[in-house]
Amino acid sequence: MDLAPRKKAIIAEIVKAYIETGEPIGSKILATRLKNAPSSATLRNEMSDLCEMGYLEQPHTSAGRVPTKMAYKLYISELMPKTPLSKERKEIIDSMLEPAKSDPEAIGSAAADVLSKLTGLPVVSVTGSQQGLRLKRISLMPVGRSVAVVFVVSEDGRTRNRLCSLSSPIDARLISVFDKISSEKICSKDIAALDMAYLQSVVASSGLDALTLAPLFSCVFELAAQLKRTQVDMGGAANLFSLCPSDVQAKSILDLLSTGEVVHGILSSATSPVEVVFGDQTEYSELKPTGLVVASYGKGNKYGKLAVIGPTRMAYENILPSAAYVADRVGEMIGEVLKGLEEY
Repeated sequence: MDLAPRKKAIIAEIVKAYIETGEPIGSKILATRLKNAPSSATLRNEMSDLCEMGYLEQPHTSAGRVPTKMAYKLYISELMPKTPLSKERKEIIDSMLEPAKSDPEAIGSAAADVLSKLTGLPVVSVTGSQQGLRLKRISLMPVGRSVAVVFVVSEDGRTRNRLCSLSSPIDARLISVFDKISSEKICSKDIAALDMAYLQSVVASSGLDALTLAPLFSCVFELAAQLKRTQVDMGGAANLFSLCPSDVQAKSILDLLSTGEVVHGILSSATSPVEVVFGDQTEYSELKPTGLVVASYGKGNKYGKLAVIGPTRMAYENILPSAAYVADRVGEMIGEVLKGLEEY
């Protein structure tokens, strides 16, 4: 059901006032904040209607109203002012992220630290376990007569390498066969599909070179397995202890968010470039009083996610643009790394 403009204006002002003060909002306070406000009696009737509709609730009989999750969702999707990030703020973020350019593996962790410093809230960064992720490059670098370094790069710019010894000398023909099979049969597959059964089929496809190449392909698959594991980094973890009513609650949230697959599962419901996931939308009671501003980054927004963790009444108007910009910059930085690899 569509809400009348006045009801939307009331919801917007109550959400903003409650975010600012943390106190229930009564009709007198609301009247001072609304443009062309009606009488207090009319406002009380409107607020009563919004309670019945599920947008507001009254903590105590004599108290004002506070917004429900329905109100927050409406505010974020329709009513919140869309304030662009200032040029100065962008420049600050750019300068804070600059050091991470020299270490692509640290980009996710650096982004979590930067966003935490900007918001004063804990931020978790998640990479890996992304559906559709592939290996962008597989390289073999001989470092001895029968010893080589196997080097793999994922589509999101992460790298892994390992030293591998063979039973036969490594020559140009063997490298050519390895490169051809890697390109045609491994780089074309989702990393999640690179399991033991597929490894056996890849080895078998190398014909007479199967016994020689088996250790190399085994290395490739082991490195791919490392890349598909979820990597979790947290910035500003100490901020949880000031946000939560007790250290026990903060510790339980930290323990929950340290488990890669759990975090990936929680954040996977966020499919837009930036959106809010409320704790009670998840199956974890520890997160019930929280909200998570989730920003996705990378090609197609599928390579990683940043999540700002805060109370339900956090300043979404300020946090969403910052999270979106940090995620955009991280995606651009990964793109620059991959472009450099293509030019090599």
